[in-house]
Amino acid sequence: MFKIRYKIITGFAILGIMLVISGLISIYELTKLGNQVNRLLMDNYRSIDFSKQMNFSLSLQERAVMLSIQGDKEKANSLFGNAVSTFNDNLLKASNNLTIPGEAGTVDSIALAFSKFKAKAEGFINEPSPSLQKYLTDVNPALEEVRRNVEDLLTLNQQNLNQMVSVLEKSPYRTILPGLIIVITSVIFTIIFNYMISYYLLSPIKRITKGIQNFTKYRRQYDVTIETRDEMFELNESVKDLILTKSIQKKNE
Repeated sequence: MFKIRYKIITGFAILGIMLVISGLISIYELTKLGNQVNRLLMDNYRSIDFSKQMNFSLSLQERAVMLSIQGDKEKANSLFGNAVSTFNDNLLKASNNLTIPGEAGTVDSIALAFSKFKAKAEGFINEPSPSLQKYLTDVNPALEEVRRNVEDLLTLNQQNLNQMVSVLEKSPYRTILPGLIIVITSVIFTIIFNYMISYYLLSPIKRITKGIQNFTKYRRQYDVTIETRDEMFELNESVKDLILTKSIQKKNE
């Protein structure tokens, strides 16, 4: 015999399990979203910063070349050497932060173009009389090739940032999903629970009450039948016994 209180406890247990599962899904989705956003932000921020540092270093190298044209070779070599060291340091960091498609190929292109430019620039600075005309026709095109590749790396990471924005736009729907599951399951459970309360509790009480009223008011036979084997069945049997006892007592009087 499955008691009514056990049926009610079972119903609330099912609801509690549903809420716990939905809560765990929400926590998982929010944690996953946070980790994904942090990783994307940090990776893109580092690559963009490395690209800007390389661009700044190229400007210093160009300035060193201009100093060599003006005849200040010592200062030109010192500035160029420091700028090359800064460029290589950021290029190495960028090569160790390859996280998006196409980034590795772009970094390789930068390294190759910079190697050609560096060789031309060093030879140009150490020439006895470097000329502006030679710089414009030989060194500067190599420098611009390096800049274009660095800009490509910068653009690639900016595009990835746009993709991250798209992910962020879709993510709220994923976090809303567990909430929708809670609402839907709660509605379904409420309908089922309401049916169970009506079928197992309210309907038997009404039938027993009406049976007692018919007996007391109209002296009709009490013939209420409860199909379930629970507290309502026990109550109905007790009422039958009570009515039978009262009927026997009345006949004896």
